[in-house]
Amino acid sequence: MSLIQAKCIEYNERRTINVATEKGKTYRLNNHSNLKIRKVKVDKCVSQNHGEMRCDFLFNTDEKSTKNQVFFVELKGRGIGHALKQLYQTIVFLKSDFKNHQLNARIVGSKDAPGFANISGYKKLKNEIQSS
Repeated sequence: MSLIQAKCIEYNERRTINVATEKGKTYRLNNHSNLKIRKVKVDKCVSQNHGEMRCDFLFNTDEKSTKNQVFFVELKGRGIGHALKQLYQTIVFLKSDFKNHQLNARIVGSKDAPGFANISGYKKLKNEIQSS
C-alpha cells in the first residue's frame, strides 16, 4: 500500500516537460524518453506528523522497461540547510514506496551556496540516497 494518497497526485502521464513551481521558483524535468511521469504534491498533502517536514514535490517514473527514478524537489528561496532536512525527512518517510527506484534530490534556490557539499545535512542526505 502506497503512502501517497490519490489526492496528492497532480498527474501521471507522458509529458515532454514536467514543471513544479512555487514561491517564484521553478524546477523543470525534461522527459526526452517519453516515459510516463507522475507528479506528486508532497508538502501539505502527503501525511506527516507534528514536527516532520516534507519537500514540495516529487516526480517519478514507473515503467517495466527502464531503470525507474524518483526526483524529490524542494523549491527554496533561502535556507539551504532547512531544504536538506525537508528532503531527508521526505525520503526516509517515502523510501518504501520507491524500493526499485534510483533516488534523486533537487533543491532550487535563489543563489549558489559555497561549501554546500560540506554541510552536515548534505552528507546525511547523500548517504540516505546512496544506500537505496
